[in-house]
Amino acid sequence: MNNVDTINMLNRLIVVAKDGESSLRVAAEEAYHPALKNALYAYSNFFGDAALEMQEAVQDLGGAPRALGTFGNTLHRTWMHLKAAALAHDEATILDSVEADEAAVEDGLARAINEDTPPPIHDLLERRYEAALKLHGEVRELRSQLQTH
Repeated sequence: MNNVDTINMLNRLIVVAKDGESSLRVAAEEAYHPALKNALYAYSNFFGDAALEMQEAVQDLGGAPRALGTFGNTLHRTWMHLKAAALAHDEATILDSVEADEAAVEDGLARAINEDTPPPIHDLLERRYEAALKLHGEVRELRSQLQTH
């Protein structure tokens, strides 16, 4: 994969990571249980850090990194706030809303790892993918614990 293709791929992942960051932040704001709230904030920060790291990688490759997520995600976040308010901050509903964002980031990273990228980019993507899976698993575990109480 040449630098232009690598930059384009990273920019797509940056947008997805920024969308995930903002959706998870909204979910954390709407969550009631402190453990879930903290886990969602940590997960949001993880995606923000991943976006920053990928933005730096794009700059290192001579490209212009994307800075923002999508308009569609702005609508999604607004819908999450409204839905959470209407359903009295039902955490299962909140978590259902962020599941698609988590899956999109994980899927994008999984596909990117299989691309022929420079070793530092591959290492970055692989590290972020493994961390995303771990954090997602922790959120799922919290969800499971909350459902049994």
